[in-house]
Amino acid sequence: MQSQILPSRAALVDRIAMQFEYGQNLICLVGNSGLGKSYLAESFITDKYPNFNKAFVKLGAHTKDTELVQQLLENSFRAPLVDHKLSLSENFFVLYNEQPCGPCLWVIDGARHLSDELIQELQLLAKKAPDTLYILTTGQAPKILPEALDIHLEPLSLMESRRLMAMFFQELPPQEDPIFSTFLTEAGGNPSILLEWQQNQHQLALTSKPAISSKQLKGFISAFVIIAALFLVAVVYQKDLTDLLRMQQDVEAMQGEVLPEPTVLTTQQALSENSRQPAVAALTEQTSHGDQAELQHDVQSILGALMVRHIAQEGSQSGESTNSSGHEVASGEGTHTVPDASAVVAQALTEQATTEAKEVTDTQQTVEKPLPADVSEQSTQHAPAADLSGNAWFMAQDSNAWAIQLLAVTDQAVALRYVEQHKLSKIRIAQVVRGGKDWWFVTLAPFATLDEAKQARAELPETVLAGQPFFKRIVQIKQQIQQSQTQK
Repeated sequence: MQSQILPSRAALVDRIAMQFEYGQNLICLVGNSGLGKSYLAESFITDKYPNFNKAFVKLGAHTKDTELVQQLLENSFRAPLVDHKLSLSENFFVLYNEQPCGPCLWVIDGARHLSDELIQELQLLAKKAPDTLYILTTGQAPKILPEALDIHLEPLSLMESRRLMAMFFQELPPQEDPIFSTFLTEAGGNPSILLEWQQNQHQLALTSKPAISSKQLKGFISAFVIIAALFLVAVVYQKDLTDLLRMQQDVEAMQGEVLPEPTVLTTQQALSENSRQPAVAALTEQTSHGDQAELQHDVQSILGALMVRHIAQEGSQSGESTNSSGHEVASGEGTHTVPDASAVVAQALTEQATTEAKEVTDTQQTVEKPLPADVSEQSTQHAPAADLSGNAWFMAQDSNAWAIQLLAVTDQAVALRYVEQHKLSKIRIAQVVRGGKDWWFVTLAPFATLDEAKQARAELPETVLAGQPFFKRIVQIKQQIQQSQTQK
């Protein structure tokens, strides 16, 4: 038996042993945290059944089922060969058949960490073990093992609480001590809280502090007097310094207000000063007029350029023409009317916009204008046979046009033989790369609309239709050609 255990706890140990002897092979000791379940379980396995094969296992959150099985069997049998593929009960029966172990006592602390499979195995062994097997577990909640007998562990009374503390502390305050009695009451009979008592931190300092000696008092008074004297000296010194600074500022202000001697001007100097002021004013006015004249000259130069352009365009017209908003300017033999600046600018902008619109229209007409038949025939006649396999022809076509794909092969010779065999018009060959291989597409193109492509397909011979040609947009062929160039 352990060295220190309370009488109530010893009686509980005897009660557990009596329940085992009555035929209850599976018992769970239930109690809140800190009541001493583990201590009681250790006392039980130490004091009771000295001739049994005993195993004490403390479970944790990271304890594996295989570790528990290994420890239980190693403490029950002599050098067992545990097969982890078998369950706890199967291993127990196999090992028992090989070497009977005799009566066993298993104490498992922390039943809440048991898996459902191990709970079933423990319940099975408690019922069907070939020899005596007592299993004691501890837990904080009842019914952790459904078929086990739950024995509840109660808190300690005040008397047992003090007795427990007396086992671990040599000196305790008297029972009448208010702090100590309050601590016992608030602990609630929980041994873990009772054993955290620290006597030095729960004592009241009832002795009065020693009074200050006369020598210390004289020292404090002397220090106070010295500090007060220094403070008065500092105040007086600060006042004198402030007065000195104020006097210096007054002297500097008086020196700054000294007036210079009056300046006496002769009559000639006064007259020269009076004549100088109109000259300065005239110079300032002349400068401002000069800036305005320069700005006006810039505006006139711009208007003059616009008027010269207007006169050049209307050089063939001569005579007099009047404008309600214009002015007359003599040039050579005739007189031309110069319109107002705003009218000239507006007219110039209108003519420029008209000219640009006309150029855009001419460009579009030139692009949209089809080539003459003889020119297209000449280009077709002069194009070599190698153009049939050129991708440049497809890239130059309209993306909205249609084509009829007749054949797709990876051998260029087969494509050329197909072209020579059927001799169709508008036949074109495109070369692309797909899956790392070169492919040749034999197509009929171009067709402006899908209806035209369908009509052309209907006119193809049966030998060509047997290959099931299909329709394809030129833009798709362009995309395949661009992708092929990227892969290369």
